[in-house]
Amino acid sequence: MVADVGLNSIQQWVILRTIINRGEISIGELKEELLVTKQNMTGMINRLQQSNLVTLFQDPEDKRRTLVKITEEGIRVYEQLKSLRNDFNAETYHIYTDQEIVVLSDLLSRLVEHLKEE
Repeated sequence: MVADVGLNSIQQWVILRTIINRGEISIGELKEELLVTKQNMTGMINRLQQSNLVTLFQDPEDKRRTLVKITEEGIRVYEQLKSLRNDFNAETYHIYTDQEIVVLSDLLSRLVEHLKEE
């Protein structure tokens, strides 16, 4: 699915989604959010930058920090993949009731929060 829009991994889509939701964000904040090492995050951000999906710039308030911002192309790719994801979810989760999907979503969110705390 992610390869259909030119991404290498689902994590790259999650990065784009996080940047859209948070606006400008530092690489350090992204690594914390996605639970990956700084090296992994830097590599993923570099690939996204090479594909013109994000742009990097120096934090005007703290010159030591590098901020990431999504580009128009990044938004386009994100929206395209979001549509594919919605189609996939409709096909995959039709076996669950709406209530079961809410419970599953809550359980997964709690698991992610627990993993972030460790």
